[in-house]
Amino acid sequence: MNLIVNGEAYVAKQPESVTALLEEMGIGGRPVVVVLNEEVIPASSRSARGLREGDRVEMFRLVGGG
Repeated sequence: MNLIVNGEAYVAKQPESVTALLEEMGIGGRPVVVVLNEEVIPASSRSARGLREGDRVEMFRLVGGG
């Protein structure tokens, strides 16, 4: 499935959910904010949220500091 991830073309092998995409990309379990087609997807909803051809996914890593 063809997606746009962080502004770049990406071909997902297992696009059944946002969680599956994160795991495929090696990001699963890390604290990230996921925006799917301009909608923030809470971590609690990612496994139930499916993906469709051409979806735009933005991921932002959470960084602490002071």
